[in-house]
Amino acid sequence: MSLRFLRDYGARRVRNYAPQPMLLDDGLMAGEDSAESQANLSYELPANDWIALNISTSDLSGWPLRPCCFVDGKDVGRTVAWLQSPEGYPAPVRLSQIGAIVLRHEHNDLVRAHYEVERVVSLIIDLFPWDEIESFALALRQHGFRLLPAVKPPDEECFDFERMRKTTQNRSMDEMTRLESRALAGLGTTPTVVDGRLEPRANAFNPASTPVVGVIKTMRENYLHPRGWQVFYNLQPGQRTPAFRLAARNLDVISWYVRLDGAHGELPNWGVVRLEVPEHFFVGELNRDWTYLDRLSRLVYEYRCQDSAYGRAAVSLHPIQRAEEKLGALFTPSDTLASHFYHLTQL
Repeated sequence: MSLRFLRDYGARRVRNYAPQPMLLDDGLMAGEDSAESQANLSYELPANDWIALNISTSDLSGWPLRPCCFVDGKDVGRTVAWLQSPEGYPAPVRLSQIGAIVLRHEHNDLVRAHYEVERVVSLIIDLFPWDEIESFALALRQHGFRLLPAVKPPDEECFDFERMRKTTQNRSMDEMTRLESRALAGLGTTPTVVDGRLEPRANAFNPASTPVVGVIKTMRENYLHPRGWQVFYNLQPGQRTPAFRLAARNLDVISWYVRLDGAHGELPNWGVVRLEVPEHFFVGELNRDWTYLDRLSRLVYEYRCQDSAYGRAAVSLHPIQRAEEKLGALFTPSDTLASHFYHLTQL
C-alpha cells in the first residue's frame, strides 16, 4: 500500500492551529514531574527552618567538577493530517523534526561535539492492519522519514481528537528524549548539564559516578511546603533554597531552586530554575558535600542567558540557548517540510 495508505483511509490536511481543550482532560502533560515523586524537605535543613542560601562566590575556573558539556534536544512539528480508522476513531498524523546536540565548552567558546536529527511521522498504529502499517513505514523510510508508532489511549478516549493528537505529540517528545539520552551516554563521566529532568534519561549514565545536573525551567509539580514557598518567592538573584530529596521510580535525586532573575520580587513566578543531581553520586562520591550544590548554583547563575530579546531568558542558560539555536539551524523550515510531505503523499 506504501504512501497510498493515507489517501486510502481518507486522510485530510489539518491547518496549523492552536491546540484545543481535551474532551476529558485529566491535567497531565508529557514531561511533567511525576506525581509519584516524594519530597523529603528536611534533607539539608529542617523543613521549618528553611532560609534563602547565598551561593558560592569562589573561583570556579579550576574546579574539576565544573560541567563542560551541555545537552539539549528539540522537537519541532505539528499535526499535518488526520484519517479515520475502520472503527471511526480519528487518527492524527504528526510530522516532526527531532534532534539532540552536545555543546562542549572549550577555550571560552561553545563547540558542537555531537548532534543527531531525524524527520519522523507519529501515528497511532494499532488502529490499522499491521501489514498496511508495515508497508507505510517502509515507504516513509525510503523518503527519509521514520514512522514512530504511538499506542492508542483507552477506547473511551479514542473519539477525542485532542487526546489522540496529544498522544502522537508525546510520542515525538519521547523519541527526542531518547536521542538526548543517546547523546548523554556518549559523554561517559564528563561533568554535564542537561536541559530537563534526569529521570527520563536515567539509563544514559551511571548515577553513582556521573556528575550530571538537570536544569528544569518549567515547574509543574508542587514539592514545597508553605515555608518553602515563602523562601522561594523571596529569593534574590544568586540565592537558592535548601536542598530536598526526591524519591522516584527510576532515579532518586537531590533538588533545589535557584533564582536567576527578578530582584526584589519583580518576577514572583518566573526567573527561578530547579536543579537536580543524582543522590547516589552526591551521597557516595561526594559524601554530602554541600559546597558542590553551591558551586553548581553559582555556575548556573553565571551561565544565565543575557539576551533580553529571548522570550525565555529569565529561566534559560546561555549554552542551552546556543544549543537550541544550533540545532534549529539544522532543521528544514516547517512549512517547507509539510509541503514536501503533502506532495509525497498526494494529500
